[in-house]
Amino acid sequence: MTTEVSRKGFFAIGGVLGGVLAASGALGVGRAAAEPRAGSAPGTGGPLLDGSRFPIGVFWPPPPTETTVQRYQEMVDAGFTYLHTGNYGWADTQIVSWSLRTAEEVGLKVLVDDPDIRWLTRSVSISDDGGDFTITRREAEAKLREVIARYSPGRTWELDDGRLLITGGTGEGSIGTSVDGADWTDYTFSFTTSPRETGLGGYAQSGWAFRVQDERNAYVWLLSNQQGPGNLVKAVFVGGAPRVTVVPLDFAVEEGISYQVRTVLEGDTITTSVNGQVVDTTTDSTFAAGPVGFREAGTESAFFDDVRVESASGRALLTDDFSGDLSRWDPPRGGGFESFAGIHLYDEPTVPKLADLGVLADIIRSIDPDVLPYINHLPGFDYVAAMEQTTPELLSFDRYPILSAGEDVGYFANWAAVREAALPTGTPTWAFVQSVGYTAHAVPTRADLLWQINISLAYGCKGIQYFTYWTPDPARGENFRDGLVLTDGTLTPLYDDAREVNTGWLAPVGLEVLGLTSTAVQAANLAQVPDGLTAFEPDGEIAGTTGDAVVLGRFTGPEDRGYVLVTNYSRTEDAQLTATWGPEVGSVSSFDPSSGRYRSRGRGRFRLTLDPGAAELLRLDPR
Repeated sequence: MTTEVSRKGFFAIGGVLGGVLAASGALGVGRAAAEPRAGSAPGTGGPLLDGSRFPIGVFWPPPPTETTVQRYQEMVDAGFTYLHTGNYGWADTQIVSWSLRTAEEVGLKVLVDDPDIRWLTRSVSISDDGGDFTITRREAEAKLREVIARYSPGRTWELDDGRLLITGGTGEGSIGTSVDGADWTDYTFSFTTSPRETGLGGYAQSGWAFRVQDERNAYVWLLSNQQGPGNLVKAVFVGGAPRVTVVPLDFAVEEGISYQVRTVLEGDTITTSVNGQVVDTTTDSTFAAGPVGFREAGTESAFFDDVRVESASGRALLTDDFSGDLSRWDPPRGGGFESFAGIHLYDEPTVPKLADLGVLADIIRSIDPDVLPYINHLPGFDYVAAMEQTTPELLSFDRYPILSAGEDVGYFANWAAVREAALPTGTPTWAFVQSVGYTAHAVPTRADLLWQINISLAYGCKGIQYFTYWTPDPARGENFRDGLVLTDGTLTPLYDDAREVNTGWLAPVGLEVLGLTSTAVQAANLAQVPDGLTAFEPDGEIAGTTGDAVVLGRFTGPEDRGYVLVTNYSRTEDAQLTATWGPEVGSVSSFDPSSGRYRSRGRGRFRLTLDPGAAELLRLDPR
């Protein structure tokens, strides 16, 4: 006996309700107090911290009306690798999604400033003790899961102990197909499958597809126990709308049990067997050719193995026991965006806010350690408290030193405090650089950009962010003016300067610095050393220096080599430096950013001329 099912009914079978209930079921009273778990640790940091390239970000990107592939490509051309969705990009989820989709087109990553996250961090506190404007940790987790699922790319196909494991799909179902097979007509598709219970601990279901045209047009058969102990659910998708028939089976479909499935396609006839027993024969001419695949929806999950596709003549078209990789398959996207790198959790919190942010960051890591919970801190902040209470993947701060009246010498002390807080745990430090003029702050020059970047690198900085990219509208106040891009979209000379600095210097040199560990930050040839810098004293690597004032960022790197980033202390004047090397140094090489290689400079007296704000990276090879 067969039963016809409506489209709405099929989506219930397909797992749509499962995903919704899973989110709502997370609400309730938490087991623990609203504070980070004991022993909590940072996540991986995701793509921005994978070491493949030096992170160079923009704050205040093009506004929603200018969120186009052309505008985002301009950011890429200028050497930027990621963006924060500021500049009204946080207004609603559709604008955020459009930014992610556009970034995906050009290879940018995105830290998402989401409206629901703003509600979590600004309107409520996290506590299991109750109170006004308070939610429990589990309620916060439910909302965070919803937000992350909204943007995170679905990676639902994986290899598990020599089997394909599918851990879910989109609400309406995701089909992954064989790479080959577009011209396959009559064939036999056989495999073994073991359905798993859904995330709700409810029904178990395995889905397979054949003569697939695309995810919206295909034959999809399901081995299921959702509407009875055992059913074969047959769906013919045309334009995303399924025509569904349910065939009751005379055996139960059980979680964890392995079933041998065989579907034979002969013209319009489709014959399906399970464990050697023919359970259905269907006549349908909707699709005549196409590859095979597997399909799960929502929180559904199943194992698949021992795939074999044979032509009508018995020739093997595809075999896979999943002992290697997934190169024979085209897994489904599963929703989300490959450009999604993390959550812009909060900008410039107060110290009392850190406890809640620590809870939220910890929850994000527990949901997906590859989603970066990003927090940026004020100038002169309690960075030790930030480290202790949020256990961050990186420690970021902003301080804009290019003043109308000169430069902010407190910049060095601020950097020293950030470095001191992060260095004991090896936490990467990130900094914003000023790239716009505003109240009491001058419009930076190319040398000013270099100076901020190189002073930051000298302190061991592992990520640079520009404030701002697009010039904020005058209606915001603060007299913002002349950023990299004007409010009308005109690229300024500073855009060209940033492009040259980022692509010709920061990207290659920054990548080198990623692998180094800061050991000291010193001022040489400077009569009055500001707070945050240590006066240089001769040692086994550098016996002495003469000439103009420089900042020496000292590092250790691979094979215990020493490294020095020699940075001009001045952003307005050239610097001449002469150095003599200590007894521990066998030879010196300077890094060439254009080739990405080190060039030998021997061991003799070293002379160097630096443009305003410029620097040179040296490698000191031991004797």
